[in-house]
Amino acid sequence: MNLHSAPQDVPQGRSGKPGRRLGPIVEGTGPAHRAWLEPLRDAVHGRGVTLDELQARTGRDKGHISELLRAVGRYPRWVFVRTVLLALERPRLPYGTMRLRWVIAAQDVGKRTSWIKDCLHEGGARHHTAAASAPLDFRAFQQMHRPHYTRYASAFLRRSGLVEKAVDDVFTLLLMLWHDALASENPERFAWPILRQTVLERAPKENGHPSLVEAAFDTVALDLAQDPIGQVEESMALFRAVGELPPVQRDVLVLLYLCGLEEARVADELGVSLALVRSTARHAKRNLQAALYPDTTTEEGVCGDLDH
Repeated sequence: MNLHSAPQDVPQGRSGKPGRRLGPIVEGTGPAHRAWLEPLRDAVHGRGVTLDELQARTGRDKGHISELLRAVGRYPRWVFVRTVLLALERPRLPYGTMRLRWVIAAQDVGKRTSWIKDCLHEGGARHHTAAASAPLDFRAFQQMHRPHYTRYASAFLRRSGLVEKAVDDVFTLLLMLWHDALASENPERFAWPILRQTVLERAPKENGHPSLVEAAFDTVALDLAQDPIGQVEESMALFRAVGELPPVQRDVLVLLYLCGLEEARVADELGVSLALVRSTARHAKRNLQAALYPDTTTEEGVCGDLDH
């Protein structure tokens, strides 16, 4: 619905006089951001609420409200979105759906998990400070997956303090979104992208890719090598190539070969089928072969994507 294409689309206040015209969403706003912003704008239009009235209801500057509704400037904190959302009284999408879409869009624009978590705290998201007060099914999920999440994080972060903080942030955010996770097709598949993003946003980078070079010094091959220096160079080249793989191919190889998980356990962690893990591993190895030995590889690797 276009809020600015015709005079009849200009919201009117209770007096019947047109309010300030709501401008268009700025170019370059991504689809994830639009997924919650467009329903919010539709609610403004559908209820005939002017920016002046929104200012009165929320106590926020109407210039800032206009920027929020047009996606101008920095990505907004949830407490601001929530304030406008509640002022509109039951927009088309449920509150929980809007909050989840805000989280997804925040991740899409590169906001850190700690920032998202803090914003949800500000916005009054339900949060249990003590593990014992969390829902039983959440506690079971955490007990089952935390050791493997920690091993995955350790492959990239290498330092126990960073690893523990990253995994804590994952489960804190997941607890806030636990209702959404349970409502999803697969809670494991819902949670895994949160872990990946939280870890990779803190991981060292090399040419824009997550660096696994430190892991090269921990390989079994290095311990057994007759030429340790040569083995280090070979291992560094391999792990550098792993870091440059598509995200899910990289995840599968890290879980299999750096974390030491069996294929079935990897499938459980990612929330996908065993067959998909196996096919993704095959594609990843083929792509590594092409990257490391281009003159000996004739078959093109295929980039699998378990997120779709």
